[in-house]
Amino acid sequence: MLPATGRQHALPELGGGVPELIQLRRVPQGRIIVASHQQQMRTDIRAALDSEGHEVVEAATGVQAIEEACSGWHTVLILDSAISDDGIAGICRTIRRKSELGIIVLSRDDDRQYRIDALNAGADDYIPARFAMAELQARVRAVLRRVANPPAMSRHIRLEDRTIDLGARKVRGPHDRVTSLTPREFDVLEQLVSRPGKSLTHHALTQAVWQRDARGEIEYLRVVIQQLRRKLELEPDRPRYIVTERGVGYVFHMPLSQGAAVACCA
Repeated sequence: MLPATGRQHALPELGGGVPELIQLRRVPQGRIIVASHQQQMRTDIRAALDSEGHEVVEAATGVQAIEEACSGWHTVLILDSAISDDGIAGICRTIRRKSELGIIVLSRDDDRQYRIDALNAGADDYIPARFAMAELQARVRAVLRRVANPPAMSRHIRLEDRTIDLGARKVRGPHDRVTSLTPREFDVLEQLVSRPGKSLTHHALTQAVWQRDARGEIEYLRVVIQQLRRKLELEPDRPRYIVTERGVGYVFHMPLSQGAAVACCA
């Protein structure tokens, strides 16, 4: 079904509930891939993004989407879940092995597990296929804030057996094994490590990362937390660093007494 271009919904700005969180960056123009097997959908989305000054290319197949996404030129991929009969998790995983561009999935499947699988495979956000064009534009701007302006500082957090490089958005583990952080994982982690030892509520984190009234995104915040624990924790099921505060949110612990250290270098 085509997007409802006539409906406009104003999205709330961050309010006083998250004063301690990292300030949002100015939104740049993006280089965006619109991937859908439907020509009319590609045309409608392209026109909406063109109107905001973005550079847009189209992909009509999953193979074309992967080729464009892995070219190293683009910053955001808008991926229609119907572009592949086999599902899009495989497409997301293939792209994530070579690219850290933002991925927004247009989900035609109402199945919750389908959306969670896409997020676990590397997607940053999803939006139901029956969407207002203004909402898609807002989500593109939110992703661009994350992926188009990498931090100028190289910041390292040294844990017991691995090092988080926030500047490069990577985790270096035992035997120099390097694992990349997706844009969504990086944003959640950046918010947590900016206030070590301080509990951040689910609502505060989702507002800061999704940059809208994000009460419905708490489930997907939990997915991102699980992904981060798999990359950072020795025992993801018994986390030491990203700890759940039941009924509140999450807190990042830096066990300095056990050898962890934090270093920030220009």
